[in-house]
Amino acid sequence: MPQHITTCPSGPAAAGQTATLKPRRKRTRHPRIAVGDRVRFAEGTLAGTGVVDAVTSDYSIIWVWADEGQGRRMFLQGYGSIVTPLV
Repeated sequence: MPQHITTCPSGPAAAGQTATLKPRRKRTRHPRIAVGDRVRFAEGTLAGTGVVDAVTSDYSIIWVWADEGQGRRMFLQGYGSIVTPLV
């Protein structure tokens, strides 16, 4: 029965290289927003205002009922969306 032999090193340390970390994409953190707050949002070419409908416990996902009949929108933290409270 033939044996399986590998010629590749098992990891960067075995090859004599130092491990390098990939640069991370800059994340935009959503501020602490409560349900019922009026907010301004922007994501790509979409921008507007609305009322917060729901928020996850870690504030990573925010659902907004947008004004002007744009419907309910979901914004994910770190995916280019910006949600800020209106003062």
